[in-house]
Amino acid sequence: MEGNKLEIREHILAVLADNKNKIEFETLLKGTEEKPGSVREAVRALISEGKVMSSKNGKLFLPGSFGMFTGRLEVKRLGFAFLLDEDGDIFVSADNKAGAMNGDLVAVRMLSGKQTHRKREGKVVQILGSEERRVVGLLSGKFIVPDDERMDDVYVPKKYMSGAKSGQKVVAAIVKRAAGDKSPEGKIVEVLGDAGVNSVEILSYIKRFDLPEDFSQEVEYEAKAAAQRKMSSKGRLDLRKQTVFTIDGESAKDLDDAVSIKKLPQGYELGVHIADVAHYVLEGTKLDKEAQERGTSVYLADFVIPMLPKSLSNGICSLTQGEDRLTLSCIMTIEEDGRISHSKISESVIRSKHRMTYNDVNAIFDGQDKKLQKKYKDIVGELKHMKRLAKIMRKRREVKGSIDFELNETEFKYDADGHVIDLLPRERGVAERLIEEFMLAANRTVAEEYFWREIPFVYRVHEKPDEDKMKAFGLLCSNLGYRIKGKLENVHPKMLQKVLSDLKGTPHENIINQIMLRSLKKAEYLSECNGHFGLSFEYYCHFTSPIRRYPDLAAHRIIKHDIGGRLTLKYLEELDAKIDEICKNSSLRERAAMQAERQVDDMKKAEYMMGKEGRVYDGVVSGVMRNVIFVELDNTVEGVIPLSSLSGDYYVFDENNYCVVGERTGKRISLGDEKKIRVVGVSVFPPRIEFEPAK
Repeated sequence: MEGNKLEIREHILAVLADNKNKIEFETLLKGTEEKPGSVREAVRALISEGKVMSSKNGKLFLPGSFGMFTGRLEVKRLGFAFLLDEDGDIFVSADNKAGAMNGDLVAVRMLSGKQTHRKREGKVVQILGSEERRVVGLLSGKFIVPDDERMDDVYVPKKYMSGAKSGQKVVAAIVKRAAGDKSPEGKIVEVLGDAGVNSVEILSYIKRFDLPEDFSQEVEYEAKAAAQRKMSSKGRLDLRKQTVFTIDGESAKDLDDAVSIKKLPQGYELGVHIADVAHYVLEGTKLDKEAQERGTSVYLADFVIPMLPKSLSNGICSLTQGEDRLTLSCIMTIEEDGRISHSKISESVIRSKHRMTYNDVNAIFDGQDKKLQKKYKDIVGELKHMKRLAKIMRKRREVKGSIDFELNETEFKYDADGHVIDLLPRERGVAERLIEEFMLAANRTVAEEYFWREIPFVYRVHEKPDEDKMKAFGLLCSNLGYRIKGKLENVHPKMLQKVLSDLKGTPHENIINQIMLRSLKKAEYLSECNGHFGLSFEYYCHFTSPIRRYPDLAAHRIIKHDIGGRLTLKYLEELDAKIDEICKNSSLRERAAMQAERQVDDMKKAEYMMGKEGRVYDGVVSGVMRNVIFVELDNTVEGVIPLSSLSGDYYVFDENNYCVVGERTGKRISLGDEKKIRVVGVSVFPPRIEFEPAK
């Protein structure tokens, strides 16, 4: 059936492409033996995706044939927007949004007048799709002030208040779009609670980013039943007598990867063993559908919204020390120069010898903790081999041009009640880098195997960056006194890697890391293997975290069908028809999770800074905008200095040079400048930290 659906879609698109005029639905039935209901269903799906449009009288057409572009609208805080288009984004002014909101699927027609590839402007002519739009925010009188600053305030008529009171956080469904100077109207569908309460604010983020909450009883029941599935080593590579162990963070409970190593005469045999989640989560079950909808586990402050119920994620799927566990193993023969000369992927069974932590492994490498070395004396030799191999592999990757971003991630310390008591930059020691290197190798090896086998697969793709963004980044580096060697219109990751290497240890290091990352495209999941620019890999996928990422689980299923000789023509046709949807949903859910995690981190940082008004800190200018300067402190907290608060001069924003300039004195405040600041004010809900310059 899936194969038929694909053929129907292709037929519809072909017929519409051949017709210069808008056509009746009945025209699509010609030349196909499919039932009208199946064709109508496919038309609805294509319309919901923006690939086909319907006129007021029901006639069908391709948007591009009539001068229109379709896509998702990305609204900015100042009200204007962009239609995201492969050939260059299209600018849409605030007056030309026609009531469309951030994230809406819309059709845009180009405005009359001169248009260029680099600067195109249009207006929204139709909001596509039928999904209900909701807004989360603070009810203030008759209006909802959305948590998402890119959305307009929503008017709530009295009949739609649903008992909500001013000062509460609410969820509202949009019942009428904005038109002219009239605000959009909403109907309150859920009251979350009083604003400013920690649990209510986190729930607001969960609702805003459409994150899942508790599992249904049916899914929990399926998960517990799945955990009881028979575990057999029959037909599997039995590695239970080998030295295999896990290395994870102190608090990790879902241990989905383990490693092993053997020293060979001319290199190493590295084993990366990943939990065989697909053995327990069967395709097509309610448990599987729930995991696919969630797409990923989400880590909000000190708690997790898991992709799978705990009976699986923290139970039978977790590679617990001393317990037999089913795995998929990627075993690689690696030469002394770091080249992978041979590999095999097998269904296996392991028994982890130790549950190691990054802190313990780093302490063993430091050589200072004799008790730890004695406690783990049976694997100290393996750890030393791993350390040497990871260094070799890392050096080979650097030679190829792989970019290694050194971003200031935050490590939060909580008390028993979940309040932040300390925060500091997260350290990446030798152990963290070691595991990262081995996972990268396994992901690349698996992707290369299935690319050359020409089997439909889920790849992790990072496209080459946009030329204009690279030129802007080059200008920034030039203004900071650093010149990038090479042509930015055809940038190679090696050029960017050299920038980071040359600026390592300077005050500009973290700023350049952040802005370079923003200048690159976002990685996504695709069924086409288009390589990973940032890693400088031709082939790459996600294989190593099936407990917390659905793309990894999907990849495992394909591998298991292959190993078991079940890659039938029917299965391949079904896989080909649904793999794009898996990739698309996984990318969307990943982005939502990342946004929510970032917002909650900002909230927790603001919570930590409460009561610290008046204190003085050292920081670095991390961003410059028209009205504010951003300053990041050593502890990773970022706050703003309003330009209006700067005394002694009137400062003007210089967009091209990423700085502000005093009109009278000519004094410049630029990205990367060291700045001593004083904390002026802190708001947790919404998170905002305000600074002023300190003498």
